[in-house]
Amino acid sequence: MRGGRPRVAGFPGPDIDTEPDLWCGAPIADDRIRALAVGAYYGRSWGAHCDGVAFLPEEDDSTSTRRETAIEGLHESWGVDNAEDARDTIRRLLAGMHAPLFELVHPLAVAAATDTGRVDRTGVADEHREFLHTLSGFRGYRGPAGIDRDYDAWLQAIKLGIADSLPTPLQTDATAWDLARLVFIARAARTAEYLTEDEAWEHMLTGLDRARQHYRNWRQFGDGFLTGAIFWAATQDLSAAKEQIAQRRRMIAGLHLRPSSPWRRVALHSGAPVFSPASPA
Repeated sequence: MRGGRPRVAGFPGPDIDTEPDLWCGAPIADDRIRALAVGAYYGRSWGAHCDGVAFLPEEDDSTSTRRETAIEGLHESWGVDNAEDARDTIRRLLAGMHAPLFELVHPLAVAAATDTGRVDRTGVADEHREFLHTLSGFRGYRGPAGIDRDYDAWLQAIKLGIADSLPTPLQTDATAWDLARLVFIARAARTAEYLTEDEAWEHMLTGLDRARQHYRNWRQFGDGFLTGAIFWAATQDLSAAKEQIAQRRRMIAGLHLRPSSPWRRVALHSGAPVFSPASPA
């Protein structure tokens, strides 16, 4: 918006999933609920309890146990087949798997998408590609794994208006995307019996500490998750990224608005007020 403050657009319309979140009633501390809530998107996706580590309860209509499903999911999507694989993936997520890449790529893509002043044949995007291609070589990325490929994908997402469907102003800290997946890996690895419950808690509480360093509340965290999720999707398949935005925003809105949501039970920071739809985030 010209000459004024940017428009703030967080939640979509009232079309959210109202099915109550599942709680088993385990007597756990609020910080442990917060640690699990960092990965609440995936807990909800799996229909799992909000106050337990393993993905439970078992599903009556499934031919596979939760353990079997977790083993398959970790292998197929993450290449995780044992405890050390899980620990290595958690370490990489904690160090930043996609958030630092987005931090590098996004301002360059925005500059290229809005560049109207160049008169030469190459343009600013070619300069960016050359720089990122060289950087990819230094970092050991080759071919399709090059950062310049991710740059091109996000540049196209901006030009096609896919990024415009994200909450505005855009949350450019996408650390939440990595941290939510860290909690997913810890919970799935516990469900698969690769990790003990104590070790899974240790990893998730570390993720919570990191989330608190980056975000003031669940609203900021949710926006950061969406930013990272759509950036990742765009680097995989632009059409899929466009389709995922509405679904992911609906899931995040539900976590904010459902009375049974863990984000409505505890604030991200101890002592902070819990968000309610009638109050600012």
